Amino acid sequence: MDKIHTASPALTTPNDFHAFWRGTIAELGTTAIDLDSEPFEYEPYPFLRGRKLRFSSLGRVRISGYAVSWRDDRPRPVVIHAHGYGGRVAVQWLWARSGLNVVGFDARGFGGSFHAVPEPSPCGYMLTGIGAPENHVLRGAVCDYVRAHQVGSELFGNRTKRTVFQGFSFSGALALMSEAITGSASLLAMGVPTFGWHEGRLRLAESGSAVEVRRYLDSQPSERNRVMRTLSYFDSMNFAPMVECPTLAGYGRKDTVVPPETVQAILGHLRCRRETMSMPISHTDEPEEAVWDHFDAAWIEMAQQGVPSGFGTEAPVHHLGFQGIK
Repeated sequence: MDKIHTASPALTTPNDFHAFWRGTIAELGTTAIDLDSEPFEYEPYPFLRGRKLRFSSLGRVRISGYAVSWRDDRPRPVVIHAHGYGGRVAVQWLWARSGLNVVGFDARGFGGSFHAVPEPSPCGYMLTGIGAPENHVLRGAVCDYVRAHQVGSELFGNRTKRTVFQGFSFSGALALMSEAITGSASLLAMGVPTFGWHEGRLRLAESGSAVEVRRYLDSQPSERNRVMRTLSYFDSMNFAPMVECPTLAGYGRKDTVVPPETVQAILGHLRCRRETMSMPISHTDEPEEAVWDHFDAAWIEMAQQGVPSGFGTEAPVHHLGFQGIK
């Protein structure tokens, strides 16, 4: 097992951090959801209904997504999710089949929402709007997640039994940030959430969004203070103390995209009830990735049954290995 530093780095929260996000959510509220919906051409299960969605988010951009729901009026858990960095959302029919209603979306600049960022930075997505936090692309991406939850509320209303904010990597960070600033989730399930401890990310990551930033700073060293200030408004570590709902977190003990130290930096500042699942690897194509099925099984069970009363009382870390897969 790789050694992971457990001492949490100091928060880098700007003085106006809370005001910034209150203002952002207020600004989002001035844009109507303006939801459009059409059925999927292919629905593999007769008891489920699939819908393609389009809705408006911060800046009045149009976001693409989907919903899969049961063809009944029974109250069910609702799961909000997205995708990884550079990817697009996958329709989770099996999650729905297990008894959940699901809303997924493509964050601005990706997949079906690609054109919601008309002028991405040539240096990479993470450098889009880097000059000021109010212009940064992640401000809008977080709002896209918040708006997807609002869409779920509009679709399911009082048929919502509990709400799960779920995400992996890029969307794990969006789920964390969205729960922190809205307090809307009953359960937060985040696998290897990224954007934690930007100073450490720039040193430790070998690929992914952190490398985009590092390359930019290598070419523009005079911009470092401005860039790091902007990124502090989107550092998952700074959102962690604001999370109040029970949280299931997972990380890979070996990960070159989201190094485990950066996830530990986030976890060290959580004040909510939480448990952690430690996997051998993440962000690879190796067979050991199959261990992550345990993470999905754990949060789905809590979505269905509720969070157990003893969850997170001692914040244990569950270390899983490949030998646990049959």
